[in-house]
Amino acid sequence: MASLLPMNRNLCLLFFSAFALSCSQVQSSGSGPSDDRFDDPGGTNDEAEADGGTDPRPGDPDASSLPDPATDPNEGVRAFPGAQGFGALATGGRGGQVIKVTTLASSGAGSFLAAINTPGPRIIVFEVSGVIDGDYEIPHGDVTIAGQTAPGGGITIRGRLSGAYQTGVDNMIIRHLRVRPSYNGSAGNQFDAIQFSRNSRLIFDHVSASFGVDETVDLYEARDVTVQWSTIESSATQGHPEGEHNYGLINGPDGRRISLHHNLFAHHKNRAPAIANGPAEVVNNVMYNVRHGFIHHNPVTGKFNIEGNYFKKGSASSLIPFYFDDENNFGANDIGYYLADNYVDDPGSSCDGVVSNPWVECSQDLNAPSSLRSQTVFDFAGAGDFHQPVVVETSIQAYQSVLAGAGAHPRDLVSRRSIEDADNRTGNWGAYALPDPMAGLTIGSSPTDSDDDGISDSWESSHGLDPMNPLDNQTLMPSGYPAVEEYINALALALLQ
Repeated sequence: MASLLPMNRNLCLLFFSAFALSCSQVQSSGSGPSDDRFDDPGGTNDEAEADGGTDPRPGDPDASSLPDPATDPNEGVRAFPGAQGFGALATGGRGGQVIKVTTLASSGAGSFLAAINTPGPRIIVFEVSGVIDGDYEIPHGDVTIAGQTAPGGGITIRGRLSGAYQTGVDNMIIRHLRVRPSYNGSAGNQFDAIQFSRNSRLIFDHVSASFGVDETVDLYEARDVTVQWSTIESSATQGHPEGEHNYGLINGPDGRRISLHHNLFAHHKNRAPAIANGPAEVVNNVMYNVRHGFIHHNPVTGKFNIEGNYFKKGSASSLIPFYFDDENNFGANDIGYYLADNYVDDPGSSCDGVVSNPWVECSQDLNAPSSLRSQTVFDFAGAGDFHQPVVVETSIQAYQSVLAGAGAHPRDLVSRRSIEDADNRTGNWGAYALPDPMAGLTIGSSPTDSDDDGISDSWESSHGLDPMNPLDNQTLMPSGYPAVEEYINALALALLQ
């Protein structure tokens, strides 16, 4: 198992080589980040050479040719280096104030609640690490939640995280956050770990979510969304009025333009994932110990790219990797499926090995006519305003990459268990909450930040900024990002070293 956990240089290149960030210090070791990552994380701008690890489709940019976001005139600056898919150009709190979370208390000055309740563009950083109790609804958009800034063991929300259930609360970047609710006896059909049902222009990166009763992740009507490099794990088997309803992720019936790539779906009965409308892409994910993998569970429209995923049968149920259940019986005239290089690890079944045409290569009923299969990948370049291509690996490479890199870092015991279960074909369905969510993690201390601008003094000094000037955190750096974003982006990279 240990060989899958460290991040190697190829995986770093897959994340970052396109964005002029250095992978030169990434080592193949299992050690976690040290406190000196705050001093000069990713502090060089050496151009990294892509030396393998990706298998882009014809016409797609590979890891060496993706544009630097600061210099390409055809796109805006991405949410962060490595952001891909339909949510890649979310700006979050860019240009707004930096708000520090200085206490783990559920409310009051310096709390996470106070930070999310503040209107206007804002970047939320953490001077503490540990567990924040409670359910939290984000009432205002234009926010970046930078969990990677928490020192040491990171942040666990022991509760639910949601966006306000209304349109217009949009444009959010959420990174390196663990969301671990405990079912409280409320309406089970609304109890999701993460619920952004009516929000748009979202990107979730390295988020770990678990223990949902209805779904673990609800993006019901969300649009222009990316969920990448995250773990969606161990949904609850109890508490739902319909009985066992341990489902993974849903987008539909009115959601659209969603990208799911390099995520781990582990220990779910169904909806791993469920997507109703295209354009949508499900690329390079690992689905372990699920009964139904890709499914619709709603009326269907649009095009779907489903490629390079790895479906692995677990102990809890039989495996149905694809089931195209259109509630309108394929009445829409724009439906299409492109499937390629999906690996099904289900020994002894009729659907085992690399699958690109399940109508021919699997005996399972797909519930859809083969005439809907496309032999060429759908080009989503003109779909919506924010899409950026996903760099595609082979399914075998994706299995290794996801187990090595997905989820909030440093990983807690829940995610470590999910990774080990997926690799060893062990584990069962159900919510397995820990008495101490920070078990195995070390609480750290924040670096000195004399001007309180969200950037450590040492980093400012080494990058030509003034540690006593609180306004220079908006200085535009050569990368195209404001200084505070370059700093927090480098912290995210350092977590993976």
